[in-house]
Amino acid sequence: MMPQNAVRKLEVQPENKTTPIHNTEIKKKTSHVPMSRLEMTVLTVASLVVMCLMISVVSSKIALSKAQYNLQNVNQKITSTQNKNVDKKQEVSELSSRSRLMEVAKEVGLTMNEQNIRNVNK
Repeated sequence: MMPQNAVRKLEVQPENKTTPIHNTEIKKKTSHVPMSRLEMTVLTVASLVVMCLMISVVSSKIALSKAQYNLQNVNQKITSTQNKNVDKKQEVSELSSRSRLMEVAKEVGLTMNEQNIRNVNK
């Protein structure tokens, strides 16, 4: 058998509760500071200026898109007109070729005298 005095006896020391000198808790203020009339006026004016700038940017973008569309249409018309001009120049050169003029002259009964031919350049 074990002797009963084999268990160690512990002395319980009382806890020292000391109060701190400074309060370490941070208190959060939940109330908000009211805005003055000047601050409200500045905020309203700034909001209106930002809105006007946003509207002007969007309207400028729309105007730019319209201008690009019109430019594309004009360029397309220019290209079409240039193609028609090239076709007409080619047709003029075909109609005024020497061999065609000789054929037309033979159909009408005209003959060409080589001595009376003069070349005129523009």
